Amino acid sequence: MSPRSHLAALLVLASCARTALNPECPVGYTHDGEKCICATDEGCPRGHACQEGVCVCRSSECCPEGYQYSADSEACVCRSSACCPADHVFRDDEQKCTCGAEDCCPQGYVFLPDAGACACAADECCPKGFAWDPKQQKCTCASDECCPYFTQNDGGTSLFRYDPARKDCVCASDECCPPNYRYSDAVRACVCVGDACCPAGYRKDPQKERCVCISDAACGVGRVCDMVSGACKCTSNAGCASGSFCNSLGFCQSIAACTSNAECPAGMFCDITTNRCIANGPCTLDEHCALDNICNATVSQCRAGCRRDGDCKQKTACVNNLCIDFCRTNQSCPVMEFCNPTSGSCAIRPNRTDCRDCTSSPTVCTSTGLQASCLTFVSEGQNTRRFCGVHCRTQEDCPSGFECGGVIFTCNSEGASCPPDAQAPGEQMRCKSFLVENEPGPQLFCADSTGQPHEYFKACAPSSGFCPATAAP
Repeated sequence: MSPRSHLAALLVLASCARTALNPECPVGYTHDGEKCICATDEGCPRGHACQEGVCVCRSSECCPEGYQYSADSEACVCRSSACCPADHVFRDDEQKCTCGAEDCCPQGYVFLPDAGACACAADECCPKGFAWDPKQQKCTCASDECCPYFTQNDGGTSLFRYDPARKDCVCASDECCPPNYRYSDAVRACVCVGDACCPAGYRKDPQKERCVCISDAACGVGRVCDMVSGACKCTSNAGCASGSFCNSLGFCQSIAACTSNAECPAGMFCDITTNRCIANGPCTLDEHCALDNICNATVSQCRAGCRRDGDCKQKTACVNNLCIDFCRTNQSCPVMEFCNPTSGSCAIRPNRTDCRDCTSSPTVCTSTGLQASCLTFVSEGQNTRRFCGVHCRTQEDCPSGFECGGVIFTCNSEGASCPPDAQAPGEQMRCKSFLVENEPGPQLFCADSTGQPHEYFKACAPSSGFCPATAAP
């Protein structure tokens, strides 16, 4: 091949290569240098429009089955169950796909066919602090977390707390308590602290813990106000409800709950077979007769007399088959007095300092030469006032109205050493915290190896927990 022919062949090949890089585009399209792109809507399929060289759907006729074109979103959106996920249905009222069967409900939910929706039915789907109540068929509050709260001026938070007994949120701070009330951590409730929240004729006691009567008029018919305890006591059956009577202690007692004749009103005895007080009548046993009486089995009638002290009223004794004023123990005497069991008489012993106030000067307890200590009550009673407790060994060492009780020591620091006890050689006492009923917070007492408060000695203390001591029952 000649050189000229060879050159011609090269020119032909170059011409073919340029033609292949610039193909002709369909009508409505143009070449962007790499590919054909739409130039007008006519170049796009039906229902589409040309947008920046790309054909995009702009009509429902180009949307998939179940979809419709939305001008607002400029896209095909689902409008029927045909385009919803498995187990879902399209709701026209909500314009969206929703679960239509149990399989697509979240954990803790169940599908309700009548409602056509998933509904919560377990703790997992309840809000924090709530729990599912199967009876009410709803999530209900079940902890402090779901109770309301508010922020105080100082930045602290005053909370309501959840009460499991009431199954509701209750006040747990002073701010939500009614006027004249404050919140008590000890009882976990709002407690009255002012006279204004007591009924008419009542006022708060010195510790602001309870309402006490201040006049007989406040107690009503057949009742009087005990100024020492602040409680209303009955003086007759008129002060008691129907079916009850006023017993010798000044308390109303049910006729249908006796265990002995002493628990029945005058003219009645306790039928021990039914534990009911019934009227005196024919008898077969001494127990069928009122106190101070025994049964004459010959004529089946009660007569005055006794066979033992139990046949007599309280604070009397059976002497020569008659119930007379004769003490056997100190508790049969008036308060603060001792019994002479030989003569059966009661009297005050000199030099006793029982219940004397030693708040300002503990030495008053030993001023008469008796062995005594200045004490306070552990719980209940007058914990703001100290009193003298004369040392004792048995109950008979204490006057009427008092008990020979154990004395324990308070201390200041958990685990600290406590005074030794000469009666317990080798025993090492340590300070330990205890929770005491009706006392706020832990209390610190000296404990021994048993882990319990150690009793150092015994002393006479008023049975009522108050000084001056009330009359013995």
